[in-house]
Amino acid sequence: MNINIVRYIVIVISFIVTVSAAAQTPYEEGQKALREAQWMAAVHHFEDAMGGDQTDAAMYWRAYALYKADHRGEAARQISDLEEQFPDSRWVKEAKALQIEYQGSIEDANQEDELRLFALSHLMGRDAQRAMPLVLEILHNTKSDRARRDALFILGVSDQPEARQAIADIARHGDDPELRTEAIQILGNAATPSSVALLKDIYDESDSDQIRAAVIDACVAAGQTGPLLHILKREKKPGLQQRIVHALGAIGDTQTLEEIYPSLDSRELRIATLEALAMAGDSAKLREVLQTETDPGLRRHAIQGIAMIGGADASTYLESLYDAAASREEKVALLDSLAVLKGGESLALKVIHHETDPGLLRRAIEMLGVLGATDDLAGLYGSLQDRKVRQTVLEAMGMAGDSEGLLEVLKTETEPDLRIAAIHGLAMVHKPGVGQHLAELYPTASHPEKQAVIESMMMAGDAKGLIGLLEAETEPDLRREMIQGLSAMDSKEATEYMFKMLESKSNS
Repeated sequence: MNINIVRYIVIVISFIVTVSAAAQTPYEEGQKALREAQWMAAVHHFEDAMGGDQTDAAMYWRAYALYKADHRGEAARQISDLEEQFPDSRWVKEAKALQIEYQGSIEDANQEDELRLFALSHLMGRDAQRAMPLVLEILHNTKSDRARRDALFILGVSDQPEARQAIADIARHGDDPELRTEAIQILGNAATPSSVALLKDIYDESDSDQIRAAVIDACVAAGQTGPLLHILKREKKPGLQQRIVHALGAIGDTQTLEEIYPSLDSRELRIATLEALAMAGDSAKLREVLQTETDPGLRRHAIQGIAMIGGADASTYLESLYDAAASREEKVALLDSLAVLKGGESLALKVIHHETDPGLLRRAIEMLGVLGATDDLAGLYGSLQDRKVRQTVLEAMGMAGDSEGLLEVLKTETEPDLRIAAIHGLAMVHKPGVGQHLAELYPTASHPEKQAVIESMMMAGDAKGLIGLLEAETEPDLRREMIQGLSAMDSKEATEYMFKMLESKSNS
């Protein structure tokens, strides 16, 4: 073989191997062409890349390359296609910013401002001095509320003196309350000595509750107690006073709260202080308040605060207060708080066996239901004689999800009212099989019990079970109750059945 032909074959094979090894997707070839400023080559590569997983990105970069090649009309058409085919793509916003950069404007003035800001947010980091006047121009002249908020946000993350001054001016003198509120929040987030001092001045100068509330919230963001104490001494409106005290709790300044509590004349403000101590997790101070406080309402709030904070000994501590409780209100607060803490079964049983107040007795039984104390409730039912109290036990068994216990009661109980209470209790139990148990009770039940079963199936949303009873029932008033129940149910099965029944009547 001729040596030249051999050399040619070797060269061709080497070329094919090299090209195969470097083979890239059209999208990657397009990116390579962009890096090499080969604009029209990039246009063709990205066109070839359309139809794959990166079609929206390829359309954006094709428009970019067309703009670079000064084919603005075709670039605009490409962006229009991108918007139409991929309206939710992140590349649409990038494309709009690109369109503004190369074509200067778009038809919607508000959208133009928003997209200009999108571009300026990127440019601020590169040349803040040049971008700042443009952001300020949009802030002061745009009609778009969204664009104004976006401009304010861009200023808020800038450390330029002009940005800080613009925010301060809006916070202090702005005519848009919503924008002023956002500017005030930015001052709070900054948490600098100058911004905190300005917050105090804004509060003193303003007579708007909205602006004053915004300053209080900004002080929380700044974590600053000083301005809050300053404005608390001057504020006369109870609502704002309470907001300030709650703010101290949000910051966690328990020392200040402990110091101001004894000096507060307003009962509402004392309640707010107890709530703030609970927010800050100061259980020790709340317990200290209970040692000296005589006002039943304030004692109740302190008890609720201790329960909210919780802790290893919270249940034991609150249980120890019951016997010495100064009022019925306090006893109710203790029972409710122990239910929240998921503790206090022993106190509930103690109350049930020794308390003479029927309301507190029922409250203790309900507490066992909330706590899921099914064994305690089952034991109580057989030992109690008062019918109303026994009804409360059945309701508590339903709250506790004790379908087995309720069914056991129904096997032996003969009192109609108690049987009905047990059936209603089953409606509160959200367990598989409860509907079947109710359906099994129905055929041999008394008329009032049948009504209770219907009501329980309605309460449980058991459309299928109710339809089964309806199809077997012949008594008109019970059928009417079932139909009324199905009509009231927000159930696809109930709705479909009702339509079929009505349509069949219409066609007959």
